[in-house]
Amino acid sequence: MYFSNRVREKKRLGLTILFGVCFLSILGSRISQANTGMENISYSAKSAGMGGTAVAVGDDSTAMNVNPATISKIVGGRIDMNLEMMFPFFSFENKDATGTRILNDTNGKTPIYWIPSAGFVYHKKGSRWSFGLGMFNEGGTGTDYGILRVDNRFLEMLPAGAPSYSNVEYFSNLGYMKLTPTVSYNVTERLAIAISPQVGYSTMRMKMPFFMDQNRNRIPDTLFAADMDGDAFSIGAKMGILYKFSEDFGLGIAYSTPVDIHLKGDATMAAPIAQMGGMIPALSIMKGDLEMDIGWPQSVKAGIFWKMAFLNRMLLAFDVEWFDWSHYFDSIPVKLKNVTMNGTPQPDRKFKMDLKWKDQWVFKLGLEYPATDKLRLRMGYVYGKNPISSSQGVLAVMNPFVEHHITGGIGYQISDHFELNMALIYGVNKNEKVGARHSMSPDMMNSTTGMEFLSTSLMLSYKW
Repeated sequence: MYFSNRVREKKRLGLTILFGVCFLSILGSRISQANTGMENISYSAKSAGMGGTAVAVGDDSTAMNVNPATISKIVGGRIDMNLEMMFPFFSFENKDATGTRILNDTNGKTPIYWIPSAGFVYHKKGSRWSFGLGMFNEGGTGTDYGILRVDNRFLEMLPAGAPSYSNVEYFSNLGYMKLTPTVSYNVTERLAIAISPQVGYSTMRMKMPFFMDQNRNRIPDTLFAADMDGDAFSIGAKMGILYKFSEDFGLGIAYSTPVDIHLKGDATMAAPIAQMGGMIPALSIMKGDLEMDIGWPQSVKAGIFWKMAFLNRMLLAFDVEWFDWSHYFDSIPVKLKNVTMNGTPQPDRKFKMDLKWKDQWVFKLGLEYPATDKLRLRMGYVYGKNPISSSQGVLAVMNPFVEHHITGGIGYQISDHFELNMALIYGVNKNEKVGARHSMSPDMMNSTTGMEFLSTSLMLSYKW
């Protein structure tokens, strides 16, 4: 009886820690970062060490966010708590309208981005059913350059005598986190299918300069310093299949539905204008209720695993992933309702952020070598072509450019119940250049934007 009580106490403690991490995940959604496009490479140190492969090889609860059918491989109960710390390095350089004088040359601020995730799985021995619950930061993007210089000559024409901006804040933070209850069913000893309905929460904050009316059909048509803030709940689903040809070879397939994210919040925009025929210079402050339609793309992922008996059963995993970024990020519609201009009611405003993102293919390769019965050594590589293929869609505050990633990690079985995994990811620097014309943001004319990052993950697991 005493032993049973101790087991129950450990389970209760584990669940308490899990929900504590879930709460931190909600906070972490405001600062989540991206790896391939805006999708995180992995959600655990174990997967990160192997290049983010998890479609077929995942054997911990965090893999449910890649392929929910993988939880069928777990026997008993398991709680996994993962914390990723990302150190991004941004760069931005731009020139004035003539293309000769450098306005800004900065690496921006380099904060630490904390990305927590957690999962719980229970699969009773002998049962065909497995159940899981996880909280994950799916991805996002964010930059912080502070205050940068602005050249108003980019505007081609300003009202006579109007005050002009010389400095504007450059900042962004877009995060998407979700709660993922999961059910998996073993159709046969080799085949498992699963579904994971998902409830998401997104936050967005952007501060940057851009043209309010690109078509120049309305006044004012000039440089706005924008501050947009919004959030939204959303729903989606993920389905998965896992098939094992043998204990040493298998494959997995997963599909994620598109997720509509209708952000609502506030917007404040400021611009120089002239009143009374240009005789009196003034500063226009426009405020309104913000509505912005974005989303998280549908994706299809497939992967294989192979335990090579002739190499001490070293594990090889390979994943291929496709993301439909163009559906949501080709052009983002934005609405401003209940608009006031310097306190005076104005008509609602509509405009678009033309990003011209393309669909993306991602390839992941991972290796795990059993150095001892308890120690695992891992390494991996990830390639995902930059989805912002057109320089017209490049923004200084939204730059998930990194294409090549190198990873490594270790895992150690501390005891029958506890497991520790660690990983390191390096995102190789990628620069994008923009010429003398840009569709929506004058700060991107004659500019170069770059990004690289270093990320470390630590995961503690408890099994029973």
